Amino acid sequence: MSTLRLIALVVLVAVAATLAQPARAEALEPMTVLAIVGVAVGLVIIIVVVVIANIRERQGAAADDPVVVALDDAGAVQGL
Repeated sequence: MSTLRLIALVVLVAVAATLAQPARAEALEPMTVLAIVGVAVGLVIIIVVVVIANIRERQGAAADDPVVVALDDAGAVQGL
């Protein structure tokens, strides 16, 4: 789990560093800006999906053990 968090942190730092150091205004073409924004949005979506999957996986693993029920010869229910 810590490896995944480290990767997410590195990606977020790289995106933040890219956005924090803007180039000169005339050097950025509209298509370049759209490409950068698209990649940033894609990375955020991937990170959110991974985090949500981890949360749901933990919730599923933390759920109570399934109830085991057995029937005796007379058909009466016996909880184990």
